[in-house]
Amino acid sequence: MATTVSNLGKLEIFLETLPGIDILTPNSPEFNLAKTAYIVGDRSSPLAIVRPQKAEHVAALVTFSTANNIQFTIRGGGNNLFGLSCVQDALMIDLRNISYVEVDDPKSTARVGGGILFSKLASILSENGLACAMGSIPFIGYAGWAMYGGYGSFSANYGLGVDNILAAKVVNWEGKIVDADENMLKGIRGAGGFIGVIVELTIKVYPLKDILAGLLIYDSQDLKSTIKNFNSGYQELLAKEDLSKLNVQELIVNTPHGKVLALGFLYSSDDIERGQSLLAQIEALGTVVMNTVSRNTISAYMDSMAKLVPAHAYGSLRTISLRSLTEEVLDLIVSNCEKMPTANGNGFCMHELRGPSSKPKSDSVFAAREPHYVIEIIGTPEDEQYVKEAYEWMTKFQSDLQASDPANIVSGTYLSLTTPEEFDLRKIYGNHTETVLELKKKYDPHNVFNLSIPNVI
Repeated sequence: MATTVSNLGKLEIFLETLPGIDILTPNSPEFNLAKTAYIVGDRSSPLAIVRPQKAEHVAALVTFSTANNIQFTIRGGGNNLFGLSCVQDALMIDLRNISYVEVDDPKSTARVGGGILFSKLASILSENGLACAMGSIPFIGYAGWAMYGGYGSFSANYGLGVDNILAAKVVNWEGKIVDADENMLKGIRGAGGFIGVIVELTIKVYPLKDILAGLLIYDSQDLKSTIKNFNSGYQELLAKEDLSKLNVQELIVNTPHGKVLALGFLYSSDDIERGQSLLAQIEALGTVVMNTVSRNTISAYMDSMAKLVPAHAYGSLRTISLRSLTEEVLDLIVSNCEKMPTANGNGFCMHELRGPSSKPKSDSVFAAREPHYVIEIIGTPEDEQYVKEAYEWMTKFQSDLQASDPANIVSGTYLSLTTPEEFDLRKIYGNHTETVLELKKKYDPHNVFNLSIPNVI
């Protein structure tokens, strides 16, 4: 405790010499809310929360922290599902005020601040008739999402977020702001901030005014038949149609009427007529009882998605990546989803990787370069009293899938959905593991960023 008080005092004195950085201490009224991420319930209390306004502030904070042997974490969007930006007695450097978007003149790239959230990024790009690879939940931070993979609603069309990173500004272990060289960029594309604080990314952007997007809900009174019929029909559609502009995300959720198969539909092209044709074919894969799909801007669509996702929840989730949805896998999905606890917030979803990012790339350490499905088993009830039953359900579900045909299981899991207990560097990075270790040794020789994700050493 004495060390914590001493470090806090040093920090407050230091900040008097550096105006513009907001600070929240454990005595601040807003402190508990400010340290909270999507998953609540973590009792850890950081030394303080500081909110730099620019890269130079971050550089000064890194220099100060290392000089005083103060551990620190970086909060981008701050929605790491396992609360890893909140560490007991460590300084939390919250980047969310570094949230600018600067589009270049040809409108082919944009420079974005390290703390930008999807909501603001989508709004500014929409105003310019542009889009980028991103997800659909507005309060997610772009940088962390993109650097660790970035599965999302535009993956089939634009590729993963990780493959849309062109350049980066980094605060390195010496507290200097540097432009990432090609070797450093390769590490950032897949391993994120393990070698520095990413204060800016340059990303690809694409001309796109409107999308066709929304939610479909199918009659799911016979959940097994609904799921199997949809997936059988969808695979046939994939085989005969060009779906490169279309992303569909299967969801199984609780409703007042029971468990239902829902589908997130997003068609990312100005050829809306073609999108409507594909929508009709997707609708025909079951009996649709609700359809919110409409022509909209990306920003407006994201606003609508905000109403469907609670700001906070309890619990956790589990994941596994599979090469295909075999009959065995579909049977396991059905049987486990039928047993899904009824508390609101529990659910199941799949992220499909196909298209440009499913092929090997030499400029990234992201390893999952083959078509596959990321399975997300969500045990995040809104009420804490239901956490235990959610945990038992999701761990049993994951265990059942892990026991399925091993030839169908991708060896690594998606880092952003992988629990700290299940993290295995060699499984996640595969034949890029040695590169990751070498980059860590070269660019962070004293392990200054030892609380980063991934924790390499």
